[in-house]
Amino acid sequence: MTENITNSKPAGLKVWWMAVRPYAFPASVIPVLYGSLLSVILNPGLKFNIILFLVTLIGCVLVHIGANLVNDIFDFKKGIDKADEEIGIPHGGSLVLSKGLMTISEMKVGATVSLGLASLIAVYLYFQVGTPILYLSIFGLFSAIFYTATPLSMKYKALGDIQVFLNFGVGMTLGAYIVQTMVFNWIPVILSIPFGFLIIAILHSNNIRDVKFDGTFGVKTLPILVGEKYSKYLYYFFVLGAYASIIFFVVFGLLPWFALLNFISFPTAWKLIKMLDHVPTEAMPAFEFGTKHNIMTAQLNTQFGVTLMLGLLIAKYLI
Repeated sequence: MTENITNSKPAGLKVWWMAVRPYAFPASVIPVLYGSLLSVILNPGLKFNIILFLVTLIGCVLVHIGANLVNDIFDFKKGIDKADEEIGIPHGGSLVLSKGLMTISEMKVGATVSLGLASLIAVYLYFQVGTPILYLSIFGLFSAIFYTATPLSMKYKALGDIQVFLNFGVGMTLGAYIVQTMVFNWIPVILSIPFGFLIIAILHSNNIRDVKFDGTFGVKTLPILVGEKYSKYLYYFFVLGAYASIIFFVVFGLLPWFALLNFISFPTAWKLIKMLDHVPTEAMPAFEFGTKHNIMTAQLNTQFGVTLMLGLLIAKYLI
């Protein structure tokens, strides 16, 4: 009986697929697409380099993979991703360590390979583009490692939100822009704010779900610091702030009116906001509810990005 159960467990590439968490990749893919599109829109006549675009996209995804693996390693060591006795299930991350599907040593190899390849891509882009991309690459690699790795462990000190804002929101958008234009520009930094807000919203939703469990291990997150009531208000601010910033950009001429096409995704945003008024009180239903809310918030980020970029493409090429 034990042998059958063991054989039914995922293995090989399936375990690695679980470990890298591909469902989260839009958080790194969307900013690269957006920054690349901004380079074309803000610089008429620019010759778009598809090779550099693909290399940048691969590099950002590799950094994201590395960050996920490092996060799993240190969360597991801290005890966060082990069994939650109250709920009775493994908790957090990709679950491959807490379920015994992979060893820490194996995951360290995966993290080293992904971040090593990302570093090589950063060096290549440096020789192709110049110094600005080197600084952004170093910051991205630094963030991927020390988001959870000691001695900084920024996630555990309520600094994870600002870190993902700067890394996924600003850094990847600006980096993709610089790769194509080879110059720094503050405009893509400003225009990255909506995605920074939504990236924080994804993390914040996750932290709201895990507030009791994280607190047990001395982890500090925004929901732990401000409490349940104000955590909901912060979530409202991040999500609504993303849409409000698009209106601001359109009114002040930073984006064309067709950027407002992204309000097609607003019903999903409003549903997520209203969901936080009905969080179950029992442990297991609350966990399942929180997981659903977190996944839907990640989906909102994708919907928001795709509809915004569709509007920008229409304004650029069809109007």
